[in-house]
Amino acid sequence: MKQAFKIILGLALIAAGVLWILSLTGVLTFEFSTKGWWALFVIVPCLFGLINDKDKVGPCIGIGVGVLLLLAARDVISWNMMWQIALALMVIGFGIQLLFFKGCHHHEACEIKTVSRDGKNIRRIETAFGKQNLTFAGEKFEGADVQTSFGGLTLNLKGAEITDQAFIDLNVGFAGVSIIVPEGLAVQIAVTSGFGGVSDKRYTKVNSGTPQLIIIGKVGFGGVEIRN
Repeated sequence: MKQAFKIILGLALIAAGVLWILSLTGVLTFEFSTKGWWALFVIVPCLFGLINDKDKVGPCIGIGVGVLLLLAARDVISWNMMWQIALALMVIGFGIQLLFFKGCHHHEACEIKTVSRDGKNIRRIETAFGKQNLTFAGEKFEGADVQTSFGGLTLNLKGAEITDQAFIDLNVGFAGVSIIVPEGLAVQIAVTSGFGGVSDKRYTKVNSGTPQLIIIGKVGFGGVEIRN
């Protein structure tokens, strides 16, 4: 994460310096404006995803949509054109994903890798372009890294063995995730979102104590639902 931040900050500083020199020399004239600054909340997380994540298609589409939002907010292109181009980018991304990347299809079991980190067995789940239901009943659950795009994913933790503290690290782009938790499990939510959100629809909410599930990560153009 630190290395990714240094790369992005370095590129931003270089770009700012070059634009400054071009403006001073009269090669390029522009006026500084904060109009459309909120589009950076889409562009910057996707830049991090492009550097850190295995899936490159989702972050690239996110960056493209973020740039289009910025251009539309600054009246460079119309909002109608912006949404049409954004839709075209999603179609192109869908085609690239189907041709060059392995995804999980409807009703097809996803391969879940287990890695050891900090003395815990962490599931690494990657899905794209499909609907997937995963259940962990009767299994010891210590954590999961979840990356999903252009589809739907349900994680059912009812019946899972959570003895102390477990976490789910989400990376969701243009997708929906539903997390089903058992009664009595404390849940802490710390998810950042851009053009998406997290909804806590548990009938009985427990937010402190043990065992505890911590849900972190980022959501862009998607949604996460927690229920029991």
